Amino acid sequence: MFSFVLQVAQMQGHKEHVDIGKILQVAESLESIVSGCFGPEGGQVLFIKSTGDLLITKDGRSILECLLLDHPVARMVVSAASRHYSITGDGVKSFVLLLCAILRELQATADRNQGLLLSRKATLKNQYQRQGHASRRLSNILLTFQSRVLDPIIAQHLRPHFISVFSTTEGNITLCRASIQRTIDTYFRGRLGCNIHQFISRLACEYLYDCFLRAADIPVVVGLVSKYFSSLLTEVPGLPVENSRILPAVILHRAFTVYCPAEGEVRALMVTEPINQCLSEPDVAFLVSSDVQLQQSQLYLRQRTENLLKLLQRKDIRIVFSSVKQHDIVLYYAKLSGISIVDCLPSEEMDLLSMITGVTPKSEPLNDFLLPETFPVVSCKPIVIGNKKYVHLVLRSSLAFQPHSLVLCGPVKGFTEQLVSSFHGAFKMLTQLFQPFTAVEEQPANNADSCLLKRTEEQSGTCERCQNDSVGAPCHPENNDQAVHMHLTHSEEKDSAGASREGSASPSCGCGDTGSIERRRPQGPFIIQGSYSSAGTGSVPFADVGLVFPGAGTFELLLKDYLHKFAKICQDAELASICTVVGNAFLCIPRQICKAKTRQIHLPQRTKEMLQLDSLHIAETGLEPVSCKYQLLASVLQCLSQLVAINLIIGVKKSQSAENEETDEDKLEADH
Repeated sequence: MFSFVLQVAQMQGHKEHVDIGKILQVAESLESIVSGCFGPEGGQVLFIKSTGDLLITKDGRSILECLLLDHPVARMVVSAASRHYSITGDGVKSFVLLLCAILRELQATADRNQGLLLSRKATLKNQYQRQGHASRRLSNILLTFQSRVLDPIIAQHLRPHFISVFSTTEGNITLCRASIQRTIDTYFRGRLGCNIHQFISRLACEYLYDCFLRAADIPVVVGLVSKYFSSLLTEVPGLPVENSRILPAVILHRAFTVYCPAEGEVRALMVTEPINQCLSEPDVAFLVSSDVQLQQSQLYLRQRTENLLKLLQRKDIRIVFSSVKQHDIVLYYAKLSGISIVDCLPSEEMDLLSMITGVTPKSEPLNDFLLPETFPVVSCKPIVIGNKKYVHLVLRSSLAFQPHSLVLCGPVKGFTEQLVSSFHGAFKMLTQLFQPFTAVEEQPANNADSCLLKRTEEQSGTCERCQNDSVGAPCHPENNDQAVHMHLTHSEEKDSAGASREGSASPSCGCGDTGSIERRRPQGPFIIQGSYSSAGTGSVPFADVGLVFPGAGTFELLLKDYLHKFAKICQDAELASICTVVGNAFLCIPRQICKAKTRQIHLPQRTKEMLQLDSLHIAETGLEPVSCKYQLLASVLQCLSQLVAINLIIGVKKSQSAENEETDEDKLEADH
């Protein structure tokens, strides 16, 4: 990781030195906004846009992206949080809270012992150059901490406590609906008001189950729903939320240009070019010698179009889906031939039809010799949703995905958009849930009471060649393949293991409906002997997908305990300090949740209770995907490693043309 200078388009000549304290000050300004709407009991934020529109939301991404931010550090934080949201569909508020908590712990550690993260061999006299090497070193340590400490701890010590949403009976893989429902409930509780989140949560779970037939297909299905969500969704502002519903098959967001009712199963084709050809290609001159020749040419094209439509009729093709507008002459002969036309379809909906049917539309014009591939249509009728007319299309799908359309209603447009964003985010979360968990597990060291870390010059201090370089020069760490190995003694783990044994009963899923919960163990009886095919990854065992963990800060509390135990046995003082810093910072999530509850729960008490995973505990805390929790930690550490590497902010004068372009963009956004 490089220490770097951040250039900002502000007043020319402006220069600002940056340290952890200044970064924390900027991040805390964002934290003060999102902390009030964190968790199920969090409130909502009211925004008044420049257009006069009101926005009331508790969605973290919407809140941060509505802010007008001038400071580059704030923009970096928001950009990193938005990237995290694009992967997991949630976690923006937790991202900001955890980032600030780690920065505060780093600042407190630096105040107590300023030389801890500085080179023991550094002889630099320049304060800012010395700070630059320290920042670069801290950035490298944070990335090392993730790959060599955090990943092995999660893989070795937290994995036995994971809960699977899958179960198996006599070799058959089943998906526990109660576990999925509670996972979705937990997601919507943090994003929507308490008066509607249960209805939307049940609707999302029902939609998911309508879209697949077998449990083995669900990883593929949730990915397709997330990818084609905009085409599968219909927004209806002006109606109560309770009017939202699920419709079988596909809703095309265009009305019939020509509608000819047809009974029974018919065939359809997709085109991307006008059926009626022009006299010449674009940018090609067409020379005629007389009006008679022009009329004859037009008559030929007219007859050709008529023959094409009659040919479609003889081939039992009754519907044409077009991505371009068709000429009036095409509509005329289509009506005479009993062929329905739906034109001007957006490319997203054409892609959806192509995915479901397996038919790829050809970009070549239709001809009499070779027609494009067609596909069967069970039913195609007009439908009115709200005050608009659409096309209700029922197709035969040979895929694992069973297409259904979602109709989301809301009293006003802004509120409907929030529902849409939350619903889409839920399927991003589910996509992440059914991705293989990727924390790397390292083999424990033979010495149970030590942390085996080979200390290089880069790990123990700034390397000598870096001391002679400039602040912006790269520092190349050596021996990056050396892994941190951790093994806790039996006495340190017996409490956790005992609690885990107490909670391992018969159920193999996280629903908590009967008895207590069985956790995932490397050799446990409910490791599902099955796999699914993931694009680009080959066969993936089901034991690595669908892993969840009790919510309400349970993951952070347990991880904090293991990090503190590791810090006590680690022989590297700096790495042990980072473990303590990050472990203490993890408490910000459960503290924020407990702070909002009417029944205050003492954190040490929660630490003892969190492994007693009975049905009451699961119902209270909900379930959260392990992969999303892990991605949150990775995203925060990645962002933090970039922030602490900033040493200097230099303002540059913005050109007049750039200012005019930004003004024009602002006007366009206001118009939209």
